[in-house]
Amino acid sequence: MLRTLNYLRFSVYDSPITIYYAIEVIRYSQQDSGLTFAVRVVARASVSGIAGEHDGALRVRIAAPPVAGAANRELIKVLAKSFELPRNAVQIVSGANSRSKTVRINGANAAKLEQLILSKQKREPQWS
Repeated sequence: MLRTLNYLRFSVYDSPITIYYAIEVIRYSQQDSGLTFAVRVVARASVSGIAGEHDGALRVRIAAPPVAGAANRELIKVLAKSFELPRNAVQIVSGANSRSKTVRINGANAAKLEQLILSKQKREPQWS
């Protein structure tokens, strides 16, 4: 699992305190030259793209409606573009008719997945 380090900052009696904690971000497995991970699809969004993490899965917004495989085709297109790989490298392993899917991407690695998540993660406000 990918993990990210978050922190909370606050003051108690004018003494600054910082608490660091790790949370699990995405469930994945890397075998051979491929990466398999969970995806949560939000269909009929205004714009297609990676939206971050949701309940242990990569959240992807898709502009296409979930009709006749249009959302699955758009999902493959978005993931291929995000991982900078050809469309035939992306395969929906399970959940073709569900919002929760398992996807395998040949030629991808966990570092790229972590980079995508961290670039979309909301930043904590800085307190003084």
